[in-house]
Amino acid sequence: MELTKCKLGELITQRREKNDGSDLPICGVSKDGLIPPKQKDADTSIYNVFYRDDFIFNPARMELNSIAINDMYDRAICSSLYEVFYVHRTDLLLPHYLELIIRQNSFKNMGIDYEEKAFYDILKAVSKKFEFEYPDDKMIELSKRIKLIVDDKSR
Repeated sequence: MELTKCKLGELITQRREKNDGSDLPICGVSKDGLIPPKQKDADTSIYNVFYRDDFIFNPARMELNSIAINDMYDRAICSSLYEVFYVHRTDLLLPHYLELIIRQNSFKNMGIDYEEKAFYDILKAVSKKFEFEYPDDKMIELSKRIKLIVDDKSR
């Protein structure tokens, strides 16, 4: 199998679709992923539309790694201040693999590897979904233990 070398810009496309007035979920973005909007009564007619596996980021907050992949909604909207893009060459790059690359430094800074980060993200999503608080340091430790159990059971 031959590897294909290309620039990221050749694999992704900016989405420029605006809300057509549809009643869609509204999201913000943080380093932890999609979040509820801060302005609930804003005029959404100029908001950007995004779809499942699209990336949403706040260019004014890139130093905080405010970027998220949408794995929650088939279709939703975000502020027009955010940028939206998607991977159009999924034959060469899977969206969730790109997310791992983007977040690579974030999990290294947490002292975990990418597999442990995957378990951490699952735990974080579950705690968010069921609205319970769990300290990050304990979630990191639990992620490490889950990885050990999975590694042990898969041998």
